[in-house]
Amino acid sequence: MRARTVFIMLLVLIFLVAFGPALVALISQTIAELAFGCQVDLNRVIPCIIDKDDGQTFYDLGFLIWYSYLSIPTGGVLFAIWLVAATTAFIVRRRSAPAKT
Repeated sequence: MRARTVFIMLLVLIFLVAFGPALVALISQTIAELAFGCQVDLNRVIPCIIDKDDGQTFYDLGFLIWYSYLSIPTGGVLFAIWLVAATTAFIVRRRSAPAKT
């Protein structure tokens, strides 16, 4: 596997770690409100009848937004490590490549 592919895959994983909880919360709230006409509130569980009462499920998924306080700084640190590794790999590759004349 090429180094470029590995670094792109790692960057996608870092993005998912950093913004995953917020994306899940926003997507679940959007689905609840637009697709089913349910209201989502983080202060209380509001009943939402789809096939059963799914209000608690949407409340729990919406509550994931609070994990962003941990995941976004973690993603920032992982991105900084990724940036140093990618820059180092780029410099090593440029120096070891044969000179074109």
